Amino acid sequence: MIFANLAVAILVTYSIMACTTKLMINKDFTIYDVNAYYDGKYVHIFATIKNTRNIVIKSIRVDLTVGGSSTVTLNLKGEEVGAINGLKIYRTGLAVRKVVEIKFTAIFQDNTGKARLIHVVLQEGKLIYRENL
Repeated sequence: MIFANLAVAILVTYSIMACTTKLMINKDFTIYDVNAYYDGKYVHIFATIKNTRNIVIKSIRVDLTVGGSSTVTLNLKGEEVGAINGLKIYRTGLAVRKVVEIKFTAIFQDNTGKARLIHVVLQEGKLIYRENL
């Protein structure tokens, strides 16, 4: 009888520990202030990313659903905010004021990912390049 009670106690303790650990390790993020500018050759993406959980986000992969992608290294700890500023993705054949879908995938420190799909209207992006600054 003692061994049966001990076995039940061990099983209950193990179950509680497994559930608690799983609840403590969460992976999620928010993305906001997304803007996309198109200059006829590149889509330039700006966005704010917030790690809303406690697993470090190593990087963000950005994919245009019409083709083209790029990755940004961020290293965001829990509750930290980071920015994507002017990420260039090569893509011709688009048009200003066209709605495009952009998939943002957070890659966590354990190499798992979580994605968000955002619809964005392409804005006109006339970039000025200055030489010899």
